[in-house]
Amino acid sequence: MRNKSEHPIITAIGSGMMGSALAFPARENGNTVRLVGTPLDREIINKCKETGKHPKLPLPFPAGVEYYQIEDVEMALDGADMVIGGVSSFGVEWFGDVILPLIPEYIPVLTVTKGLMDTPEGKLLTYPAIWKQKLEKMGKKLSLNAIGGPCTSYELVAHDQTE
Repeated sequence: MRNKSEHPIITAIGSGMMGSALAFPARENGNTVRLVGTPLDREIINKCKETGKHPKLPLPFPAGVEYYQIEDVEMALDGADMVIGGVSSFGVEWFGDVILPLIPEYIPVLTVTKGLMDTPEGKLLTYPAIWKQKLEKMGKKLSLNAIGGPCTSYELVAHDQTE
């Protein structure tokens, strides 16, 4: 179901440093932000719920960021206008196998995961390229997009412009 609220809803999957840092500009720009932890992020989400702050980021989240454990991911995706894939390189396969199948085809996916994976044939693929292959095998299409750097999570949270 598409979001009918007046504020767009962004669901960020992955509450590590960069996934969480992207909640700042997303919320500051008037979006409703739902931050979902991966199976490895349980303590982070618990701390965010308790304090309104990521344990490793210097500032508290802007008011209105919502926090979800992974078992509530479908609730966090309900009505979303965009999904941010904020998983680390260790979560790329998991995101492709577990999360992408849950995302409706009309919702664009923006990823911040940086790096490359090598194939058995010696090719290097971006994470969106890996996810595209997985989607093709599922017979599913999603708009996959990626953010380029340089930018650290600390710079993003502090509004520190990078060059």
